[in-house]
Amino acid sequence: MNKNITWKELKALDDLFHLKKTRANIQEHPYIKYLLEDKCILDRKIGNTKIVVSTDCFGKFYEGTFKIQYDEAKNFLIENGIEPNAKKNFTLEDVKTLMLIAENKTELKNNPTNIEDFSNEFFNTSKYLKNKTSIRNAVFKILGITEFSLDKKENQWRIVVDHPNPRAIVLCENKSFLKQPWIARNAEIKLWYVGGNNIKIIDDIDEIELSKPIYYSCDWDLAGLQIYTRIKEKLRKRNKDISILYPNEPHKKISTYIDYHYSHWDLSKKVSGLSIDLFLEKELILINNLIQSQMWIEEESFDLIEMLNCTK
Repeated sequence: MNKNITWKELKALDDLFHLKKTRANIQEHPYIKYLLEDKCILDRKIGNTKIVVSTDCFGKFYEGTFKIQYDEAKNFLIENGIEPNAKKNFTLEDVKTLMLIAENKTELKNNPTNIEDFSNEFFNTSKYLKNKTSIRNAVFKILGITEFSLDKKENQWRIVVDHPNPRAIVLCENKSFLKQPWIARNAEIKLWYVGGNNIKIIDDIDEIELSKPIYYSCDWDLAGLQIYTRIKEKLRKRNKDISILYPNEPHKKISTYIDYHYSHWDLSKKVSGLSIDLFLEKELILINNLIQSQMWIEEESFDLIEMLNCTK
């Protein structure tokens, strides 16, 4: 639910943290309603219900949920000459995506594409940039272009969040962690996006980087684990190995039969046809549990730094 809040709500939440109140017209937003009526960490001012005030519990919640993300997003927009105001209908997820684009702008500019493909790759729908003028203009500003090339080319982007001296390399199935570059900075790691089964990108990782510990972060569903087996086999040909990051506990399991998820376990095969010898015992126990219950665990629910700390 909180992915859909716009910059207006984000700014209001930041005001509630610093000033303890806001006059912003935000009370009809579903997430703000949730904070007011279900979580009860916001309240309406007595005598003037148009003003929202924070409770004693709000500060801790805001620091743990939004503060770092909001501060990073605000600084990023200002540094890139993009005015962060309520008139721009940015969501926090939009800004995270803009940060990822900025991190990889040289690569993206050297491999031009059309607006539909670019929009689909980064915003998960081909029409997003056409319908969101402010986001489209922000992308153009970051890339230093005025329009996308009309030539349709195969995307060959290497989407990476770098670190000058990483202690480890993490290959990610999804872009969630790459959209939060402070994670790579704080964990001293380098992130590579290998989503869409784009494991050929591993050929671009040089031998120096391959000398570092390599981990794979993914959705724990059949598709994600199949990609892991292909990556592991590919790296073994270079005499290198990779470990899968074990999900944080308690595991946040979801049914595989939900609208936005299309990877289902193959119940006709042992361990859904996965190579047993590529997984540790506790990994196999979790996989079999997920298969039997027809559930999966979404990569976005993980705490990457906590998972890495468990590998030490």
